[in-house]
Amino acid sequence: MYILYQRLATLINGEDADTTEYHIASVMMENMDHIVENSIGEIAKLCNVSKSTISKFVRGLGFEDYTDFKWAAMGEKKKEIYTKDGSTINITDFICQNGVNTYMDVLARDIRHLFEGADFRKIDALVRDIHEYKKVAAFGEVYSETAALNFQYKMSLYRKFVYTTIDDMKQTRYIENAEEDTVLVIFSNSGRYINVYSRLEGCPKKTCFDKTKAKVVLVTSNEKMRDDPRVDDCLILDYSDKVQNHPILYQLLIEQIALRYQQIYGFPQENTTEETEIKR
Repeated sequence: MYILYQRLATLINGEDADTTEYHIASVMMENMDHIVENSIGEIAKLCNVSKSTISKFVRGLGFEDYTDFKWAAMGEKKKEIYTKDGSTINITDFICQNGVNTYMDVLARDIRHLFEGADFRKIDALVRDIHEYKKVAAFGEVYSETAALNFQYKMSLYRKFVYTTIDDMKQTRYIENAEEDTVLVIFSNSGRYINVYSRLEGCPKKTCFDKTKAKVVLVTSNEKMRDDPRVDDCLILDYSDKVQNHPILYQLLIEQIALRYQQIYGFPQENTTEETEIKR
């Protein structure tokens, strides 16, 4: 999924259903495969709005003009996947080729390896950062942003707020402006989130990590990112060379982080109960 689909989905999720922006985004989502064939006038007619409204809309999505917008629409037709060694494939394709039982065997091995081979020193260090830093934020792209959202929900159980957003432009601004009191947890299987805007045409270079003052902790399967000067620490997510199980493994890693957080700092409800008994 490239950036256009993501930005349209983000807008739709955040707008009321009776707004003009919601209507335009919905029509464009329904006609994604035909945007590259249509002029701005044809799209305006399709959405029943003026050309100036479409121009304003695409600029609001972060594109320079309608031509830039159409380039992004062309990218939506491509199928992209990061591979560690050129052999890994996504879960759906693997099951189609090999069947469910074979996939379950691969997944079981990956889960076992995650729990048995985890670097608990790194996990404990991240847990301390989460507890001690004034601000915690977590970001990623597509499946990796889903992990950031899961991380936010999980840490809320421990009364620790983790900021995240699926809006890639807001992510960039937050990272760029983050101060020393912030720890950034970045979920990126390939590690490319640090380097480039991989969902934009031409993968332009990313500069927000050169400007941020925050501590950056990267969760990735790309061990080369350990040496990136913009990354302060890495949690390596190692999985099978056959299937890209990282969306599932992210959640299990988050459970490990939560488990260590609870073991070290306790659970808020337990603390509340103790305080009530003391007052009595």
